[in-house]
Parts: sequence; C-alpha cells; structure tokens
Amino acid sequence: QDSEHTTFTISPPPPPPPPPSTSTSDQNLKRMGIPDTHADFKQWLHAMKMVARLPGGMPAEFRRKLWLALSDRYLQTKGINWDEEGEKYLSEQWDEDDEELGIQIVKDLHRTGSSLCSGPSGTINQAKLKRVLLGYSRFNPEVGYCQGFNMLGALILQVMDKNEADSIKVMILLIEGLLPRGYFCGSLGGLQTDMAVFRELLGTKLPKLARHLQKLQGPEGAFEPPLTNVFTMQWFLTLFCTCLPIPFVLRIWDLILIEGSDVLLRTALAIWGLLEGRILVTKTADDFYCKMGALSAELVNGNLIDCNSLIQRIVDIGAIHDLHKMREKHLHNITKLKESSSLKIFYSDEEGESDEDSRLAVTATAWGLRSGRRASLGLPTNLRNAGDGKEKMNLDISLFKKAVR
Repeated sequence: QDSEHTTFTISPPPPPPPPPSTSTSDQNLKRMGIPDTHADFKQWLHAMKMVARLPGGMPAEFRRKLWLALSDRYLQTKGINWDEEGEKYLSEQWDEDDEELGIQIVKDLHRTGSSLCSGPSGTINQAKLKRVLLGYSRFNPEVGYCQGFNMLGALILQVMDKNEADSIKVMILLIEGLLPRGYFCGSLGGLQTDMAVFRELLGTKLPKLARHLQKLQGPEGAFEPPLTNVFTMQWFLTLFCTCLPIPFVLRIWDLILIEGSDVLLRTALAIWGLLEGRILVTKTADDFYCKMGALSAELVNGNLIDCNSLIQRIVDIGAIHDLHKMREKHLHNITKLKESSSLKIFYSDEEGESDEDSRLAVTATAWGLRSGRRASLGLPTNLRNAGDGKEKMNLDISLFKKAVR
C-alpha cells in the first residue's frame, strides 16, 4: 500500500518566544512604535515638541500616543510594574477610605461641566470618571482626591478614549511627575510657591504691568493683597481648564507634558501680557476686579486671542532659567496653610458644608493674607459670575471680615 511508504518530514521546533518584557511600559512603548533607547526617545520627543508648537498643534491620534508614552515611561523610571499593581487601583472592592472618597467624588461629578459627562453616554462616562479619580486616590493616598480633579480627570479620560487604566497613568504623570510637590496636598506649599515665583517673573517680564498692579494694591502696609493671586491660583490648580476653551487647554497640556511645569508660569505670563493694555487703564483695585471679571468671560469664550497666537506667545517667552532655585527660595518664604486645610476653592457650597476654617485658610492663600492683615474688600458680583457656566472659585471674603472683627 502507498500508505506503507508514506514519509513524514519533521519540521524543526519553532524558536523560543522572546523573554517577556520586564514592564508593561516596555510593551506599550514598543506596541505604539515609540523608541525605547534613551537617545532615540529624546529625539522622538523633540520632534513631538516641534509638532506641538506648529499652527494647529498635535493631531488627536498623536496626542493620545504622546501622553500615554510619557506616562508609561514615567512608570518605568519609577520601577512600577503596572501589570502587578494596576489592577488594585481599579478594584471593585472598596474599603472605608474608598467609601468616603466616593461620596465626595460623586458630589463633584455633576459640576464637571465636560461634554463627556452629558448626553446619552453621560451616566456611563461619569461612572468611568469616578473609577479613574478613585483609582488615582488609591495610588496616592497622601493627595487622595481634591475638588477640581474631576475637571482634570474628565479631560484626560476624553483624550485617552475613555480607557480608565490609561487615564490613571496620565494623572499619575501629571500630578506626581510634572507638577511641583505640594500643589494639592498638605499646606499647598507647591501652589503657594509658584504663585510667589509668578509675581517675581511678572516684575521682570512685564515690569510696567507689575508696577501698575502694585500701585493699585497700595503701599507695603496696605490691606489689599497681591491682585494676581485670585486668578493665578485658579489657573494653576485647574491647569487652565476653567479659564480657556478646551482646544486651548489641550495644546497647553501638550507643552506641559513635553517641556515641564514651567509652561504653567509661561502661560500665565502670556495671558497677563495679553491683558496688559486693558488693565493699565484701571484706576483702583475695585476697577481692576470689575475689568478682570469681564476679561475672564472673554478668555473662557476664546474671544481675546486665537489658540495659535497664544501658543506662540508661550513659546516666545522661552524656558524659565533657574526655576528650581526660584522655587526653593520662595518655598522658604511663603506663609503656609495649616496642614489640616482641605482644598475647597472651586465651587459655591450649595450642599451646605460648613468647614469654615478650611475655606478661610484656602481663601487666605489666594489673597496673600498674613498675620495682622485683613482683606479690604470683597469680589465684585460680576467677577464671581465670570466664566459663562465654568466653575467659579469660592472666594467669600466676607468670611474674613467676620473672622477679624
């Protein structure tokens, strides 16, 4: 039979599979076509910086890849194996701390103001956002959850195509890897430092405006606090989410992720430079606040400048030299908030929370109050209402007047 003479060819065994990558970060970078050697990655990142600065900015598909690549690389440098650790941040098992955080997160979700959380998919996306915010708070219990994170998380979730794990990674990079320590926790020392650094930069970059604002504020012994604080505090804490249109914010975030946190200061300088001519005509502090109320509404609606022009202003300012030294200097000079202060600055408190001490402390930071000083006036109504639907700062100066009587 033919079958008796059938021969079989034995193929050589397949080559062994390559050893598994030591981290999810390696796998993600290779899958996305991102160079994994330091020199090649640096060259790729420089190319991305050039793209981010071009008119029109970063295409959406590039943005997602960029943000995730930088986040994965940050996790890699910190020795975090996302395969082993990532699951616990999205675990469905809640402990007592999770329950408390969950209540606060849910309370803030309706305030997000993002298109992500509205429409037919709004409820589903809110649930995703809640898991992202809770996941980050599990990763960093020292910071936990702060009011305002809902806005940051919603924007990240949108860019990450609603992928929750990827969104947590980007939040980790943004808050842990890029912003100075203490922006959102404890005494808010990082935030207060940057506000002081900004005022120093304003004096060197926009000296005419700085002198005018100092004149409106009054002599050193006057009651009026630094006039820029009310605005820069909100801008920095929300990374400009509440003061500019979202397309502007996305491009600014691209630069922050690529170039670092000095972009926050450069953006603030660019905005104040844009507003300088209109502010120089103000005669009093009251006049300044009224003018800024109107200008804030124009900013958030994109009526004062187009996106490409703003980005060009930020680029033209250039990197801030000796920023680390400036931050170190001001860190030792600031008056810190009490350690127990919580961050409650974004919303008028309609739910009836009455942690007045915390509200006083945070507002004191914005107004630059020191021992023995007091606020001389409250914010005009049109400033409190500025923003055309955006979340407002809770700056109830009347609390100070009541406290210092």
